[in-house]
Amino acid sequence: MTPSKNPLVALVDIFRSPIDCFAAIHERPKWSLLAYILIIFGSVAMWGAYFNNVDLPWLQQTLTAQLSNVEHDVQQAWLTKEVLLAGEVFSDLVGRTAVLFILALWLNLATKGSQYTISFGKWLAASCFIMMPSVIGDFASYINIMFNPANILPNAADLNSLNGLLKLPLNNPWSPFMTTMPLLAPWYIALTYAAVGAWTDFDRAKAIIVAALPWLLVIVVWPLMIALA
Repeated sequence: MTPSKNPLVALVDIFRSPIDCFAAIHERPKWSLLAYILIIFGSVAMWGAYFNNVDLPWLQQTLTAQLSNVEHDVQQAWLTKEVLLAGEVFSDLVGRTAVLFILALWLNLATKGSQYTISFGKWLAASCFIMMPSVIGDFASYINIMFNPANILPNAADLNSLNGLLKLPLNNPWSPFMTTMPLLAPWYIALTYAAVGAWTDFDRAKAIIVAALPWLLVIVVWPLMIALA
């Protein structure tokens, strides 16, 4: 194991050699700021490309038809390019930041049994690198948007989510779940497992449980809530 030498190498190592990346982040958690900036920038670039390329009249007409329960005056107020772009970027900013903090809190609590004490701040730094695959998803979404001849709705344009594959309409009851369920969850679980394995004395089975449990809860609990609603 050779810890990453600098933040740029750490960004490469999270895909090439996660153990080396987490070994470096354990000593230099401030490097995670660069990862966080990239996670947010990826979203901004992707949504900027979407709203610069989509047929806005088509989008407005389609959203109006699918959100027919919203008053006409309200639709006219927020179905503009600027408001829609700001809404998607703000949603991603809040959502991704919340995921980072929740994941860090979970890892901080779930690893209390380890003989190695890891602070919340370090787990937050690790979470920023764990979520780096979202940048790959943003890039794939950008390519899809730029070269797709057909118009697609915002909730189907983001290939980070399952709905990027299923493309359910907004008025489908399963659309919120599919839109927020990350397609790259297995990758996040694998990176979380690598971080837990590198920073704690947990055996393989326990590390896998810690890494997978929060995502499994989302996959199981949320569908049950939708089905019973």
